[in-house]
Amino acid sequence: MDIYLKQAILQIIDRQTGPIFSTQPLDLTKEFVREYLIKKIQKLASAQTKTGTLVASSAFATLSQQAQTDFIACSQAITERWYEQYQASEEAPSCDIFVVLYEQDTQLYLAFLKVDYHEGYTHLIDSGEAGVQNELIVHQALLSGKTQKADEGLSLNLSDLTYELIEKKYVFSGTKQWYFSTRVIEAQPLPSLEENVKVIKKVAEKIGAKFEAPKHDVVADVKEAVYESVEETGQIDAEAVAEKVFKTNLTAKQAFKEEVAEKGYIDQAPLLRDAKTITEKKYGKQKLKLSNGIELIVPLEVYRNPDLIEFTSNPDGTISVMIKNVDEVINRL
Repeated sequence: MDIYLKQAILQIIDRQTGPIFSTQPLDLTKEFVREYLIKKIQKLASAQTKTGTLVASSAFATLSQQAQTDFIACSQAITERWYEQYQASEEAPSCDIFVVLYEQDTQLYLAFLKVDYHEGYTHLIDSGEAGVQNELIVHQALLSGKTQKADEGLSLNLSDLTYELIEKKYVFSGTKQWYFSTRVIEAQPLPSLEENVKVIKKVAEKIGAKFEAPKHDVVADVKEAVYESVEETGQIDAEAVAEKVFKTNLTAKQAFKEEVAEKGYIDQAPLLRDAKTITEKKYGKQKLKLSNGIELIVPLEVYRNPDLIEFTSNPDGTISVMIKNVDEVINRL
């Protein structure tokens, strides 16, 4: 899915002096600028990304609709709205804000990307009467590289007002709070893929323990069920997970479905656009850490094949893991 940048602007947020607003957009003819912004936008899609839809009459939605007619004024207005809430935190750091108008799959989007400053070392060339002296200095306002995701960010579809959000908790009046969703866009997002899976995993382990199911099997079944459910339907289906994990145990399945609902899991919630790719990468492999220090990363199709890997419960309560039919062992440094 190609991203076509239309306009972009950089706003500087210095917690000591306040915002410094640009009156000119970024030069998108520069390849490194385009590459940096596109990578940051792509990185908004992750297992931690929350999704939702803005209320059309909300202040943020109204401001965002002005991006097509007066981009610079719009970028400043939504940054000011965000900063009004952000500055109230005792610990929120200085950062740069990128506001980007872009097109993807014939749809128009507005991205709000917050990139925190990082301390780093660089050189300084000092030329004086005594000659040239190369100095090592500490730079207080370096940005993360293009391969790293923004510290917070929002991608908003300007047509239907659906959004994808990455947000952080900051301290406000002594307590950590989600401020972006509750105060800036004033919308309640659905749980992220990661949040939903954490609830499912925790409840499945709890229910599985009651019925003496091996923990490693329960976790493996959960990951496989999530992977297959998202691949087939684009959503996580609690019924499919229960069926995979607890099979014919009707009591366990019912207890599982009731408890995940109590814990905040939202069944078959719409996921982000790249959910299938993210699910394959994050849940398409079993990551096993054995008590003797051995760690294994096993693809799902291998994990389920007894001709390739086998788990045996021993009489003394230990578990033996046998890896079979290996043609070659490659030792990488």
